[in-house]
Amino acid sequence: MYRSKNFRKIIAVLVFSVPGAVAGHHTWVVEYDRDNVIVLEGTVAEVNLTSPHSRIFLEVEGADGKEVWAGETWPLGALYRRGLTIASLAVGDVVRVTGERAREGRPGLHLRSIYRPADEWRVWIRLRQDTGENKAEGIGDGVNQIQLEDESV
Repeated sequence: MYRSKNFRKIIAVLVFSVPGAVAGHHTWVVEYDRDNVIVLEGTVAEVNLTSPHSRIFLEVEGADGKEVWAGETWPLGALYRRGLTIASLAVGDVVRVTGERAREGRPGLHLRSIYRPADEWRVWIRLRQDTGENKAEGIGDGVNQIQLEDESV
């Protein structure tokens, strides 16, 4: 009987602590609109390949001059398995990226693919199969071309 009471207490503690742990970490579906896939072209301003979330910052030409967009993506290990390493990108590289646009109008996206036209290097980051938007020619076919000078986007 003693073991049974302790077992119930342990289970109760585990059950009630899990929702707090889950709520403490966000999911990309909440942060990004998966139905609003965009293409951006810009210059790599910063590369942070870390866990739990890596970020690649792009300097993009906007209506009011240069804007910095944050491209959030998977942890370091997942990126390495897809071919994106510390040596893959450098500050100053001109790239074209696709991704789900951030909600609430902030300048960010959840990265799907990165393409560097200078040497035609590309990487498909998304967990699902490449939908064809990661082609060397015409990256972004079938997705929204964002017009930064148009405030209605």
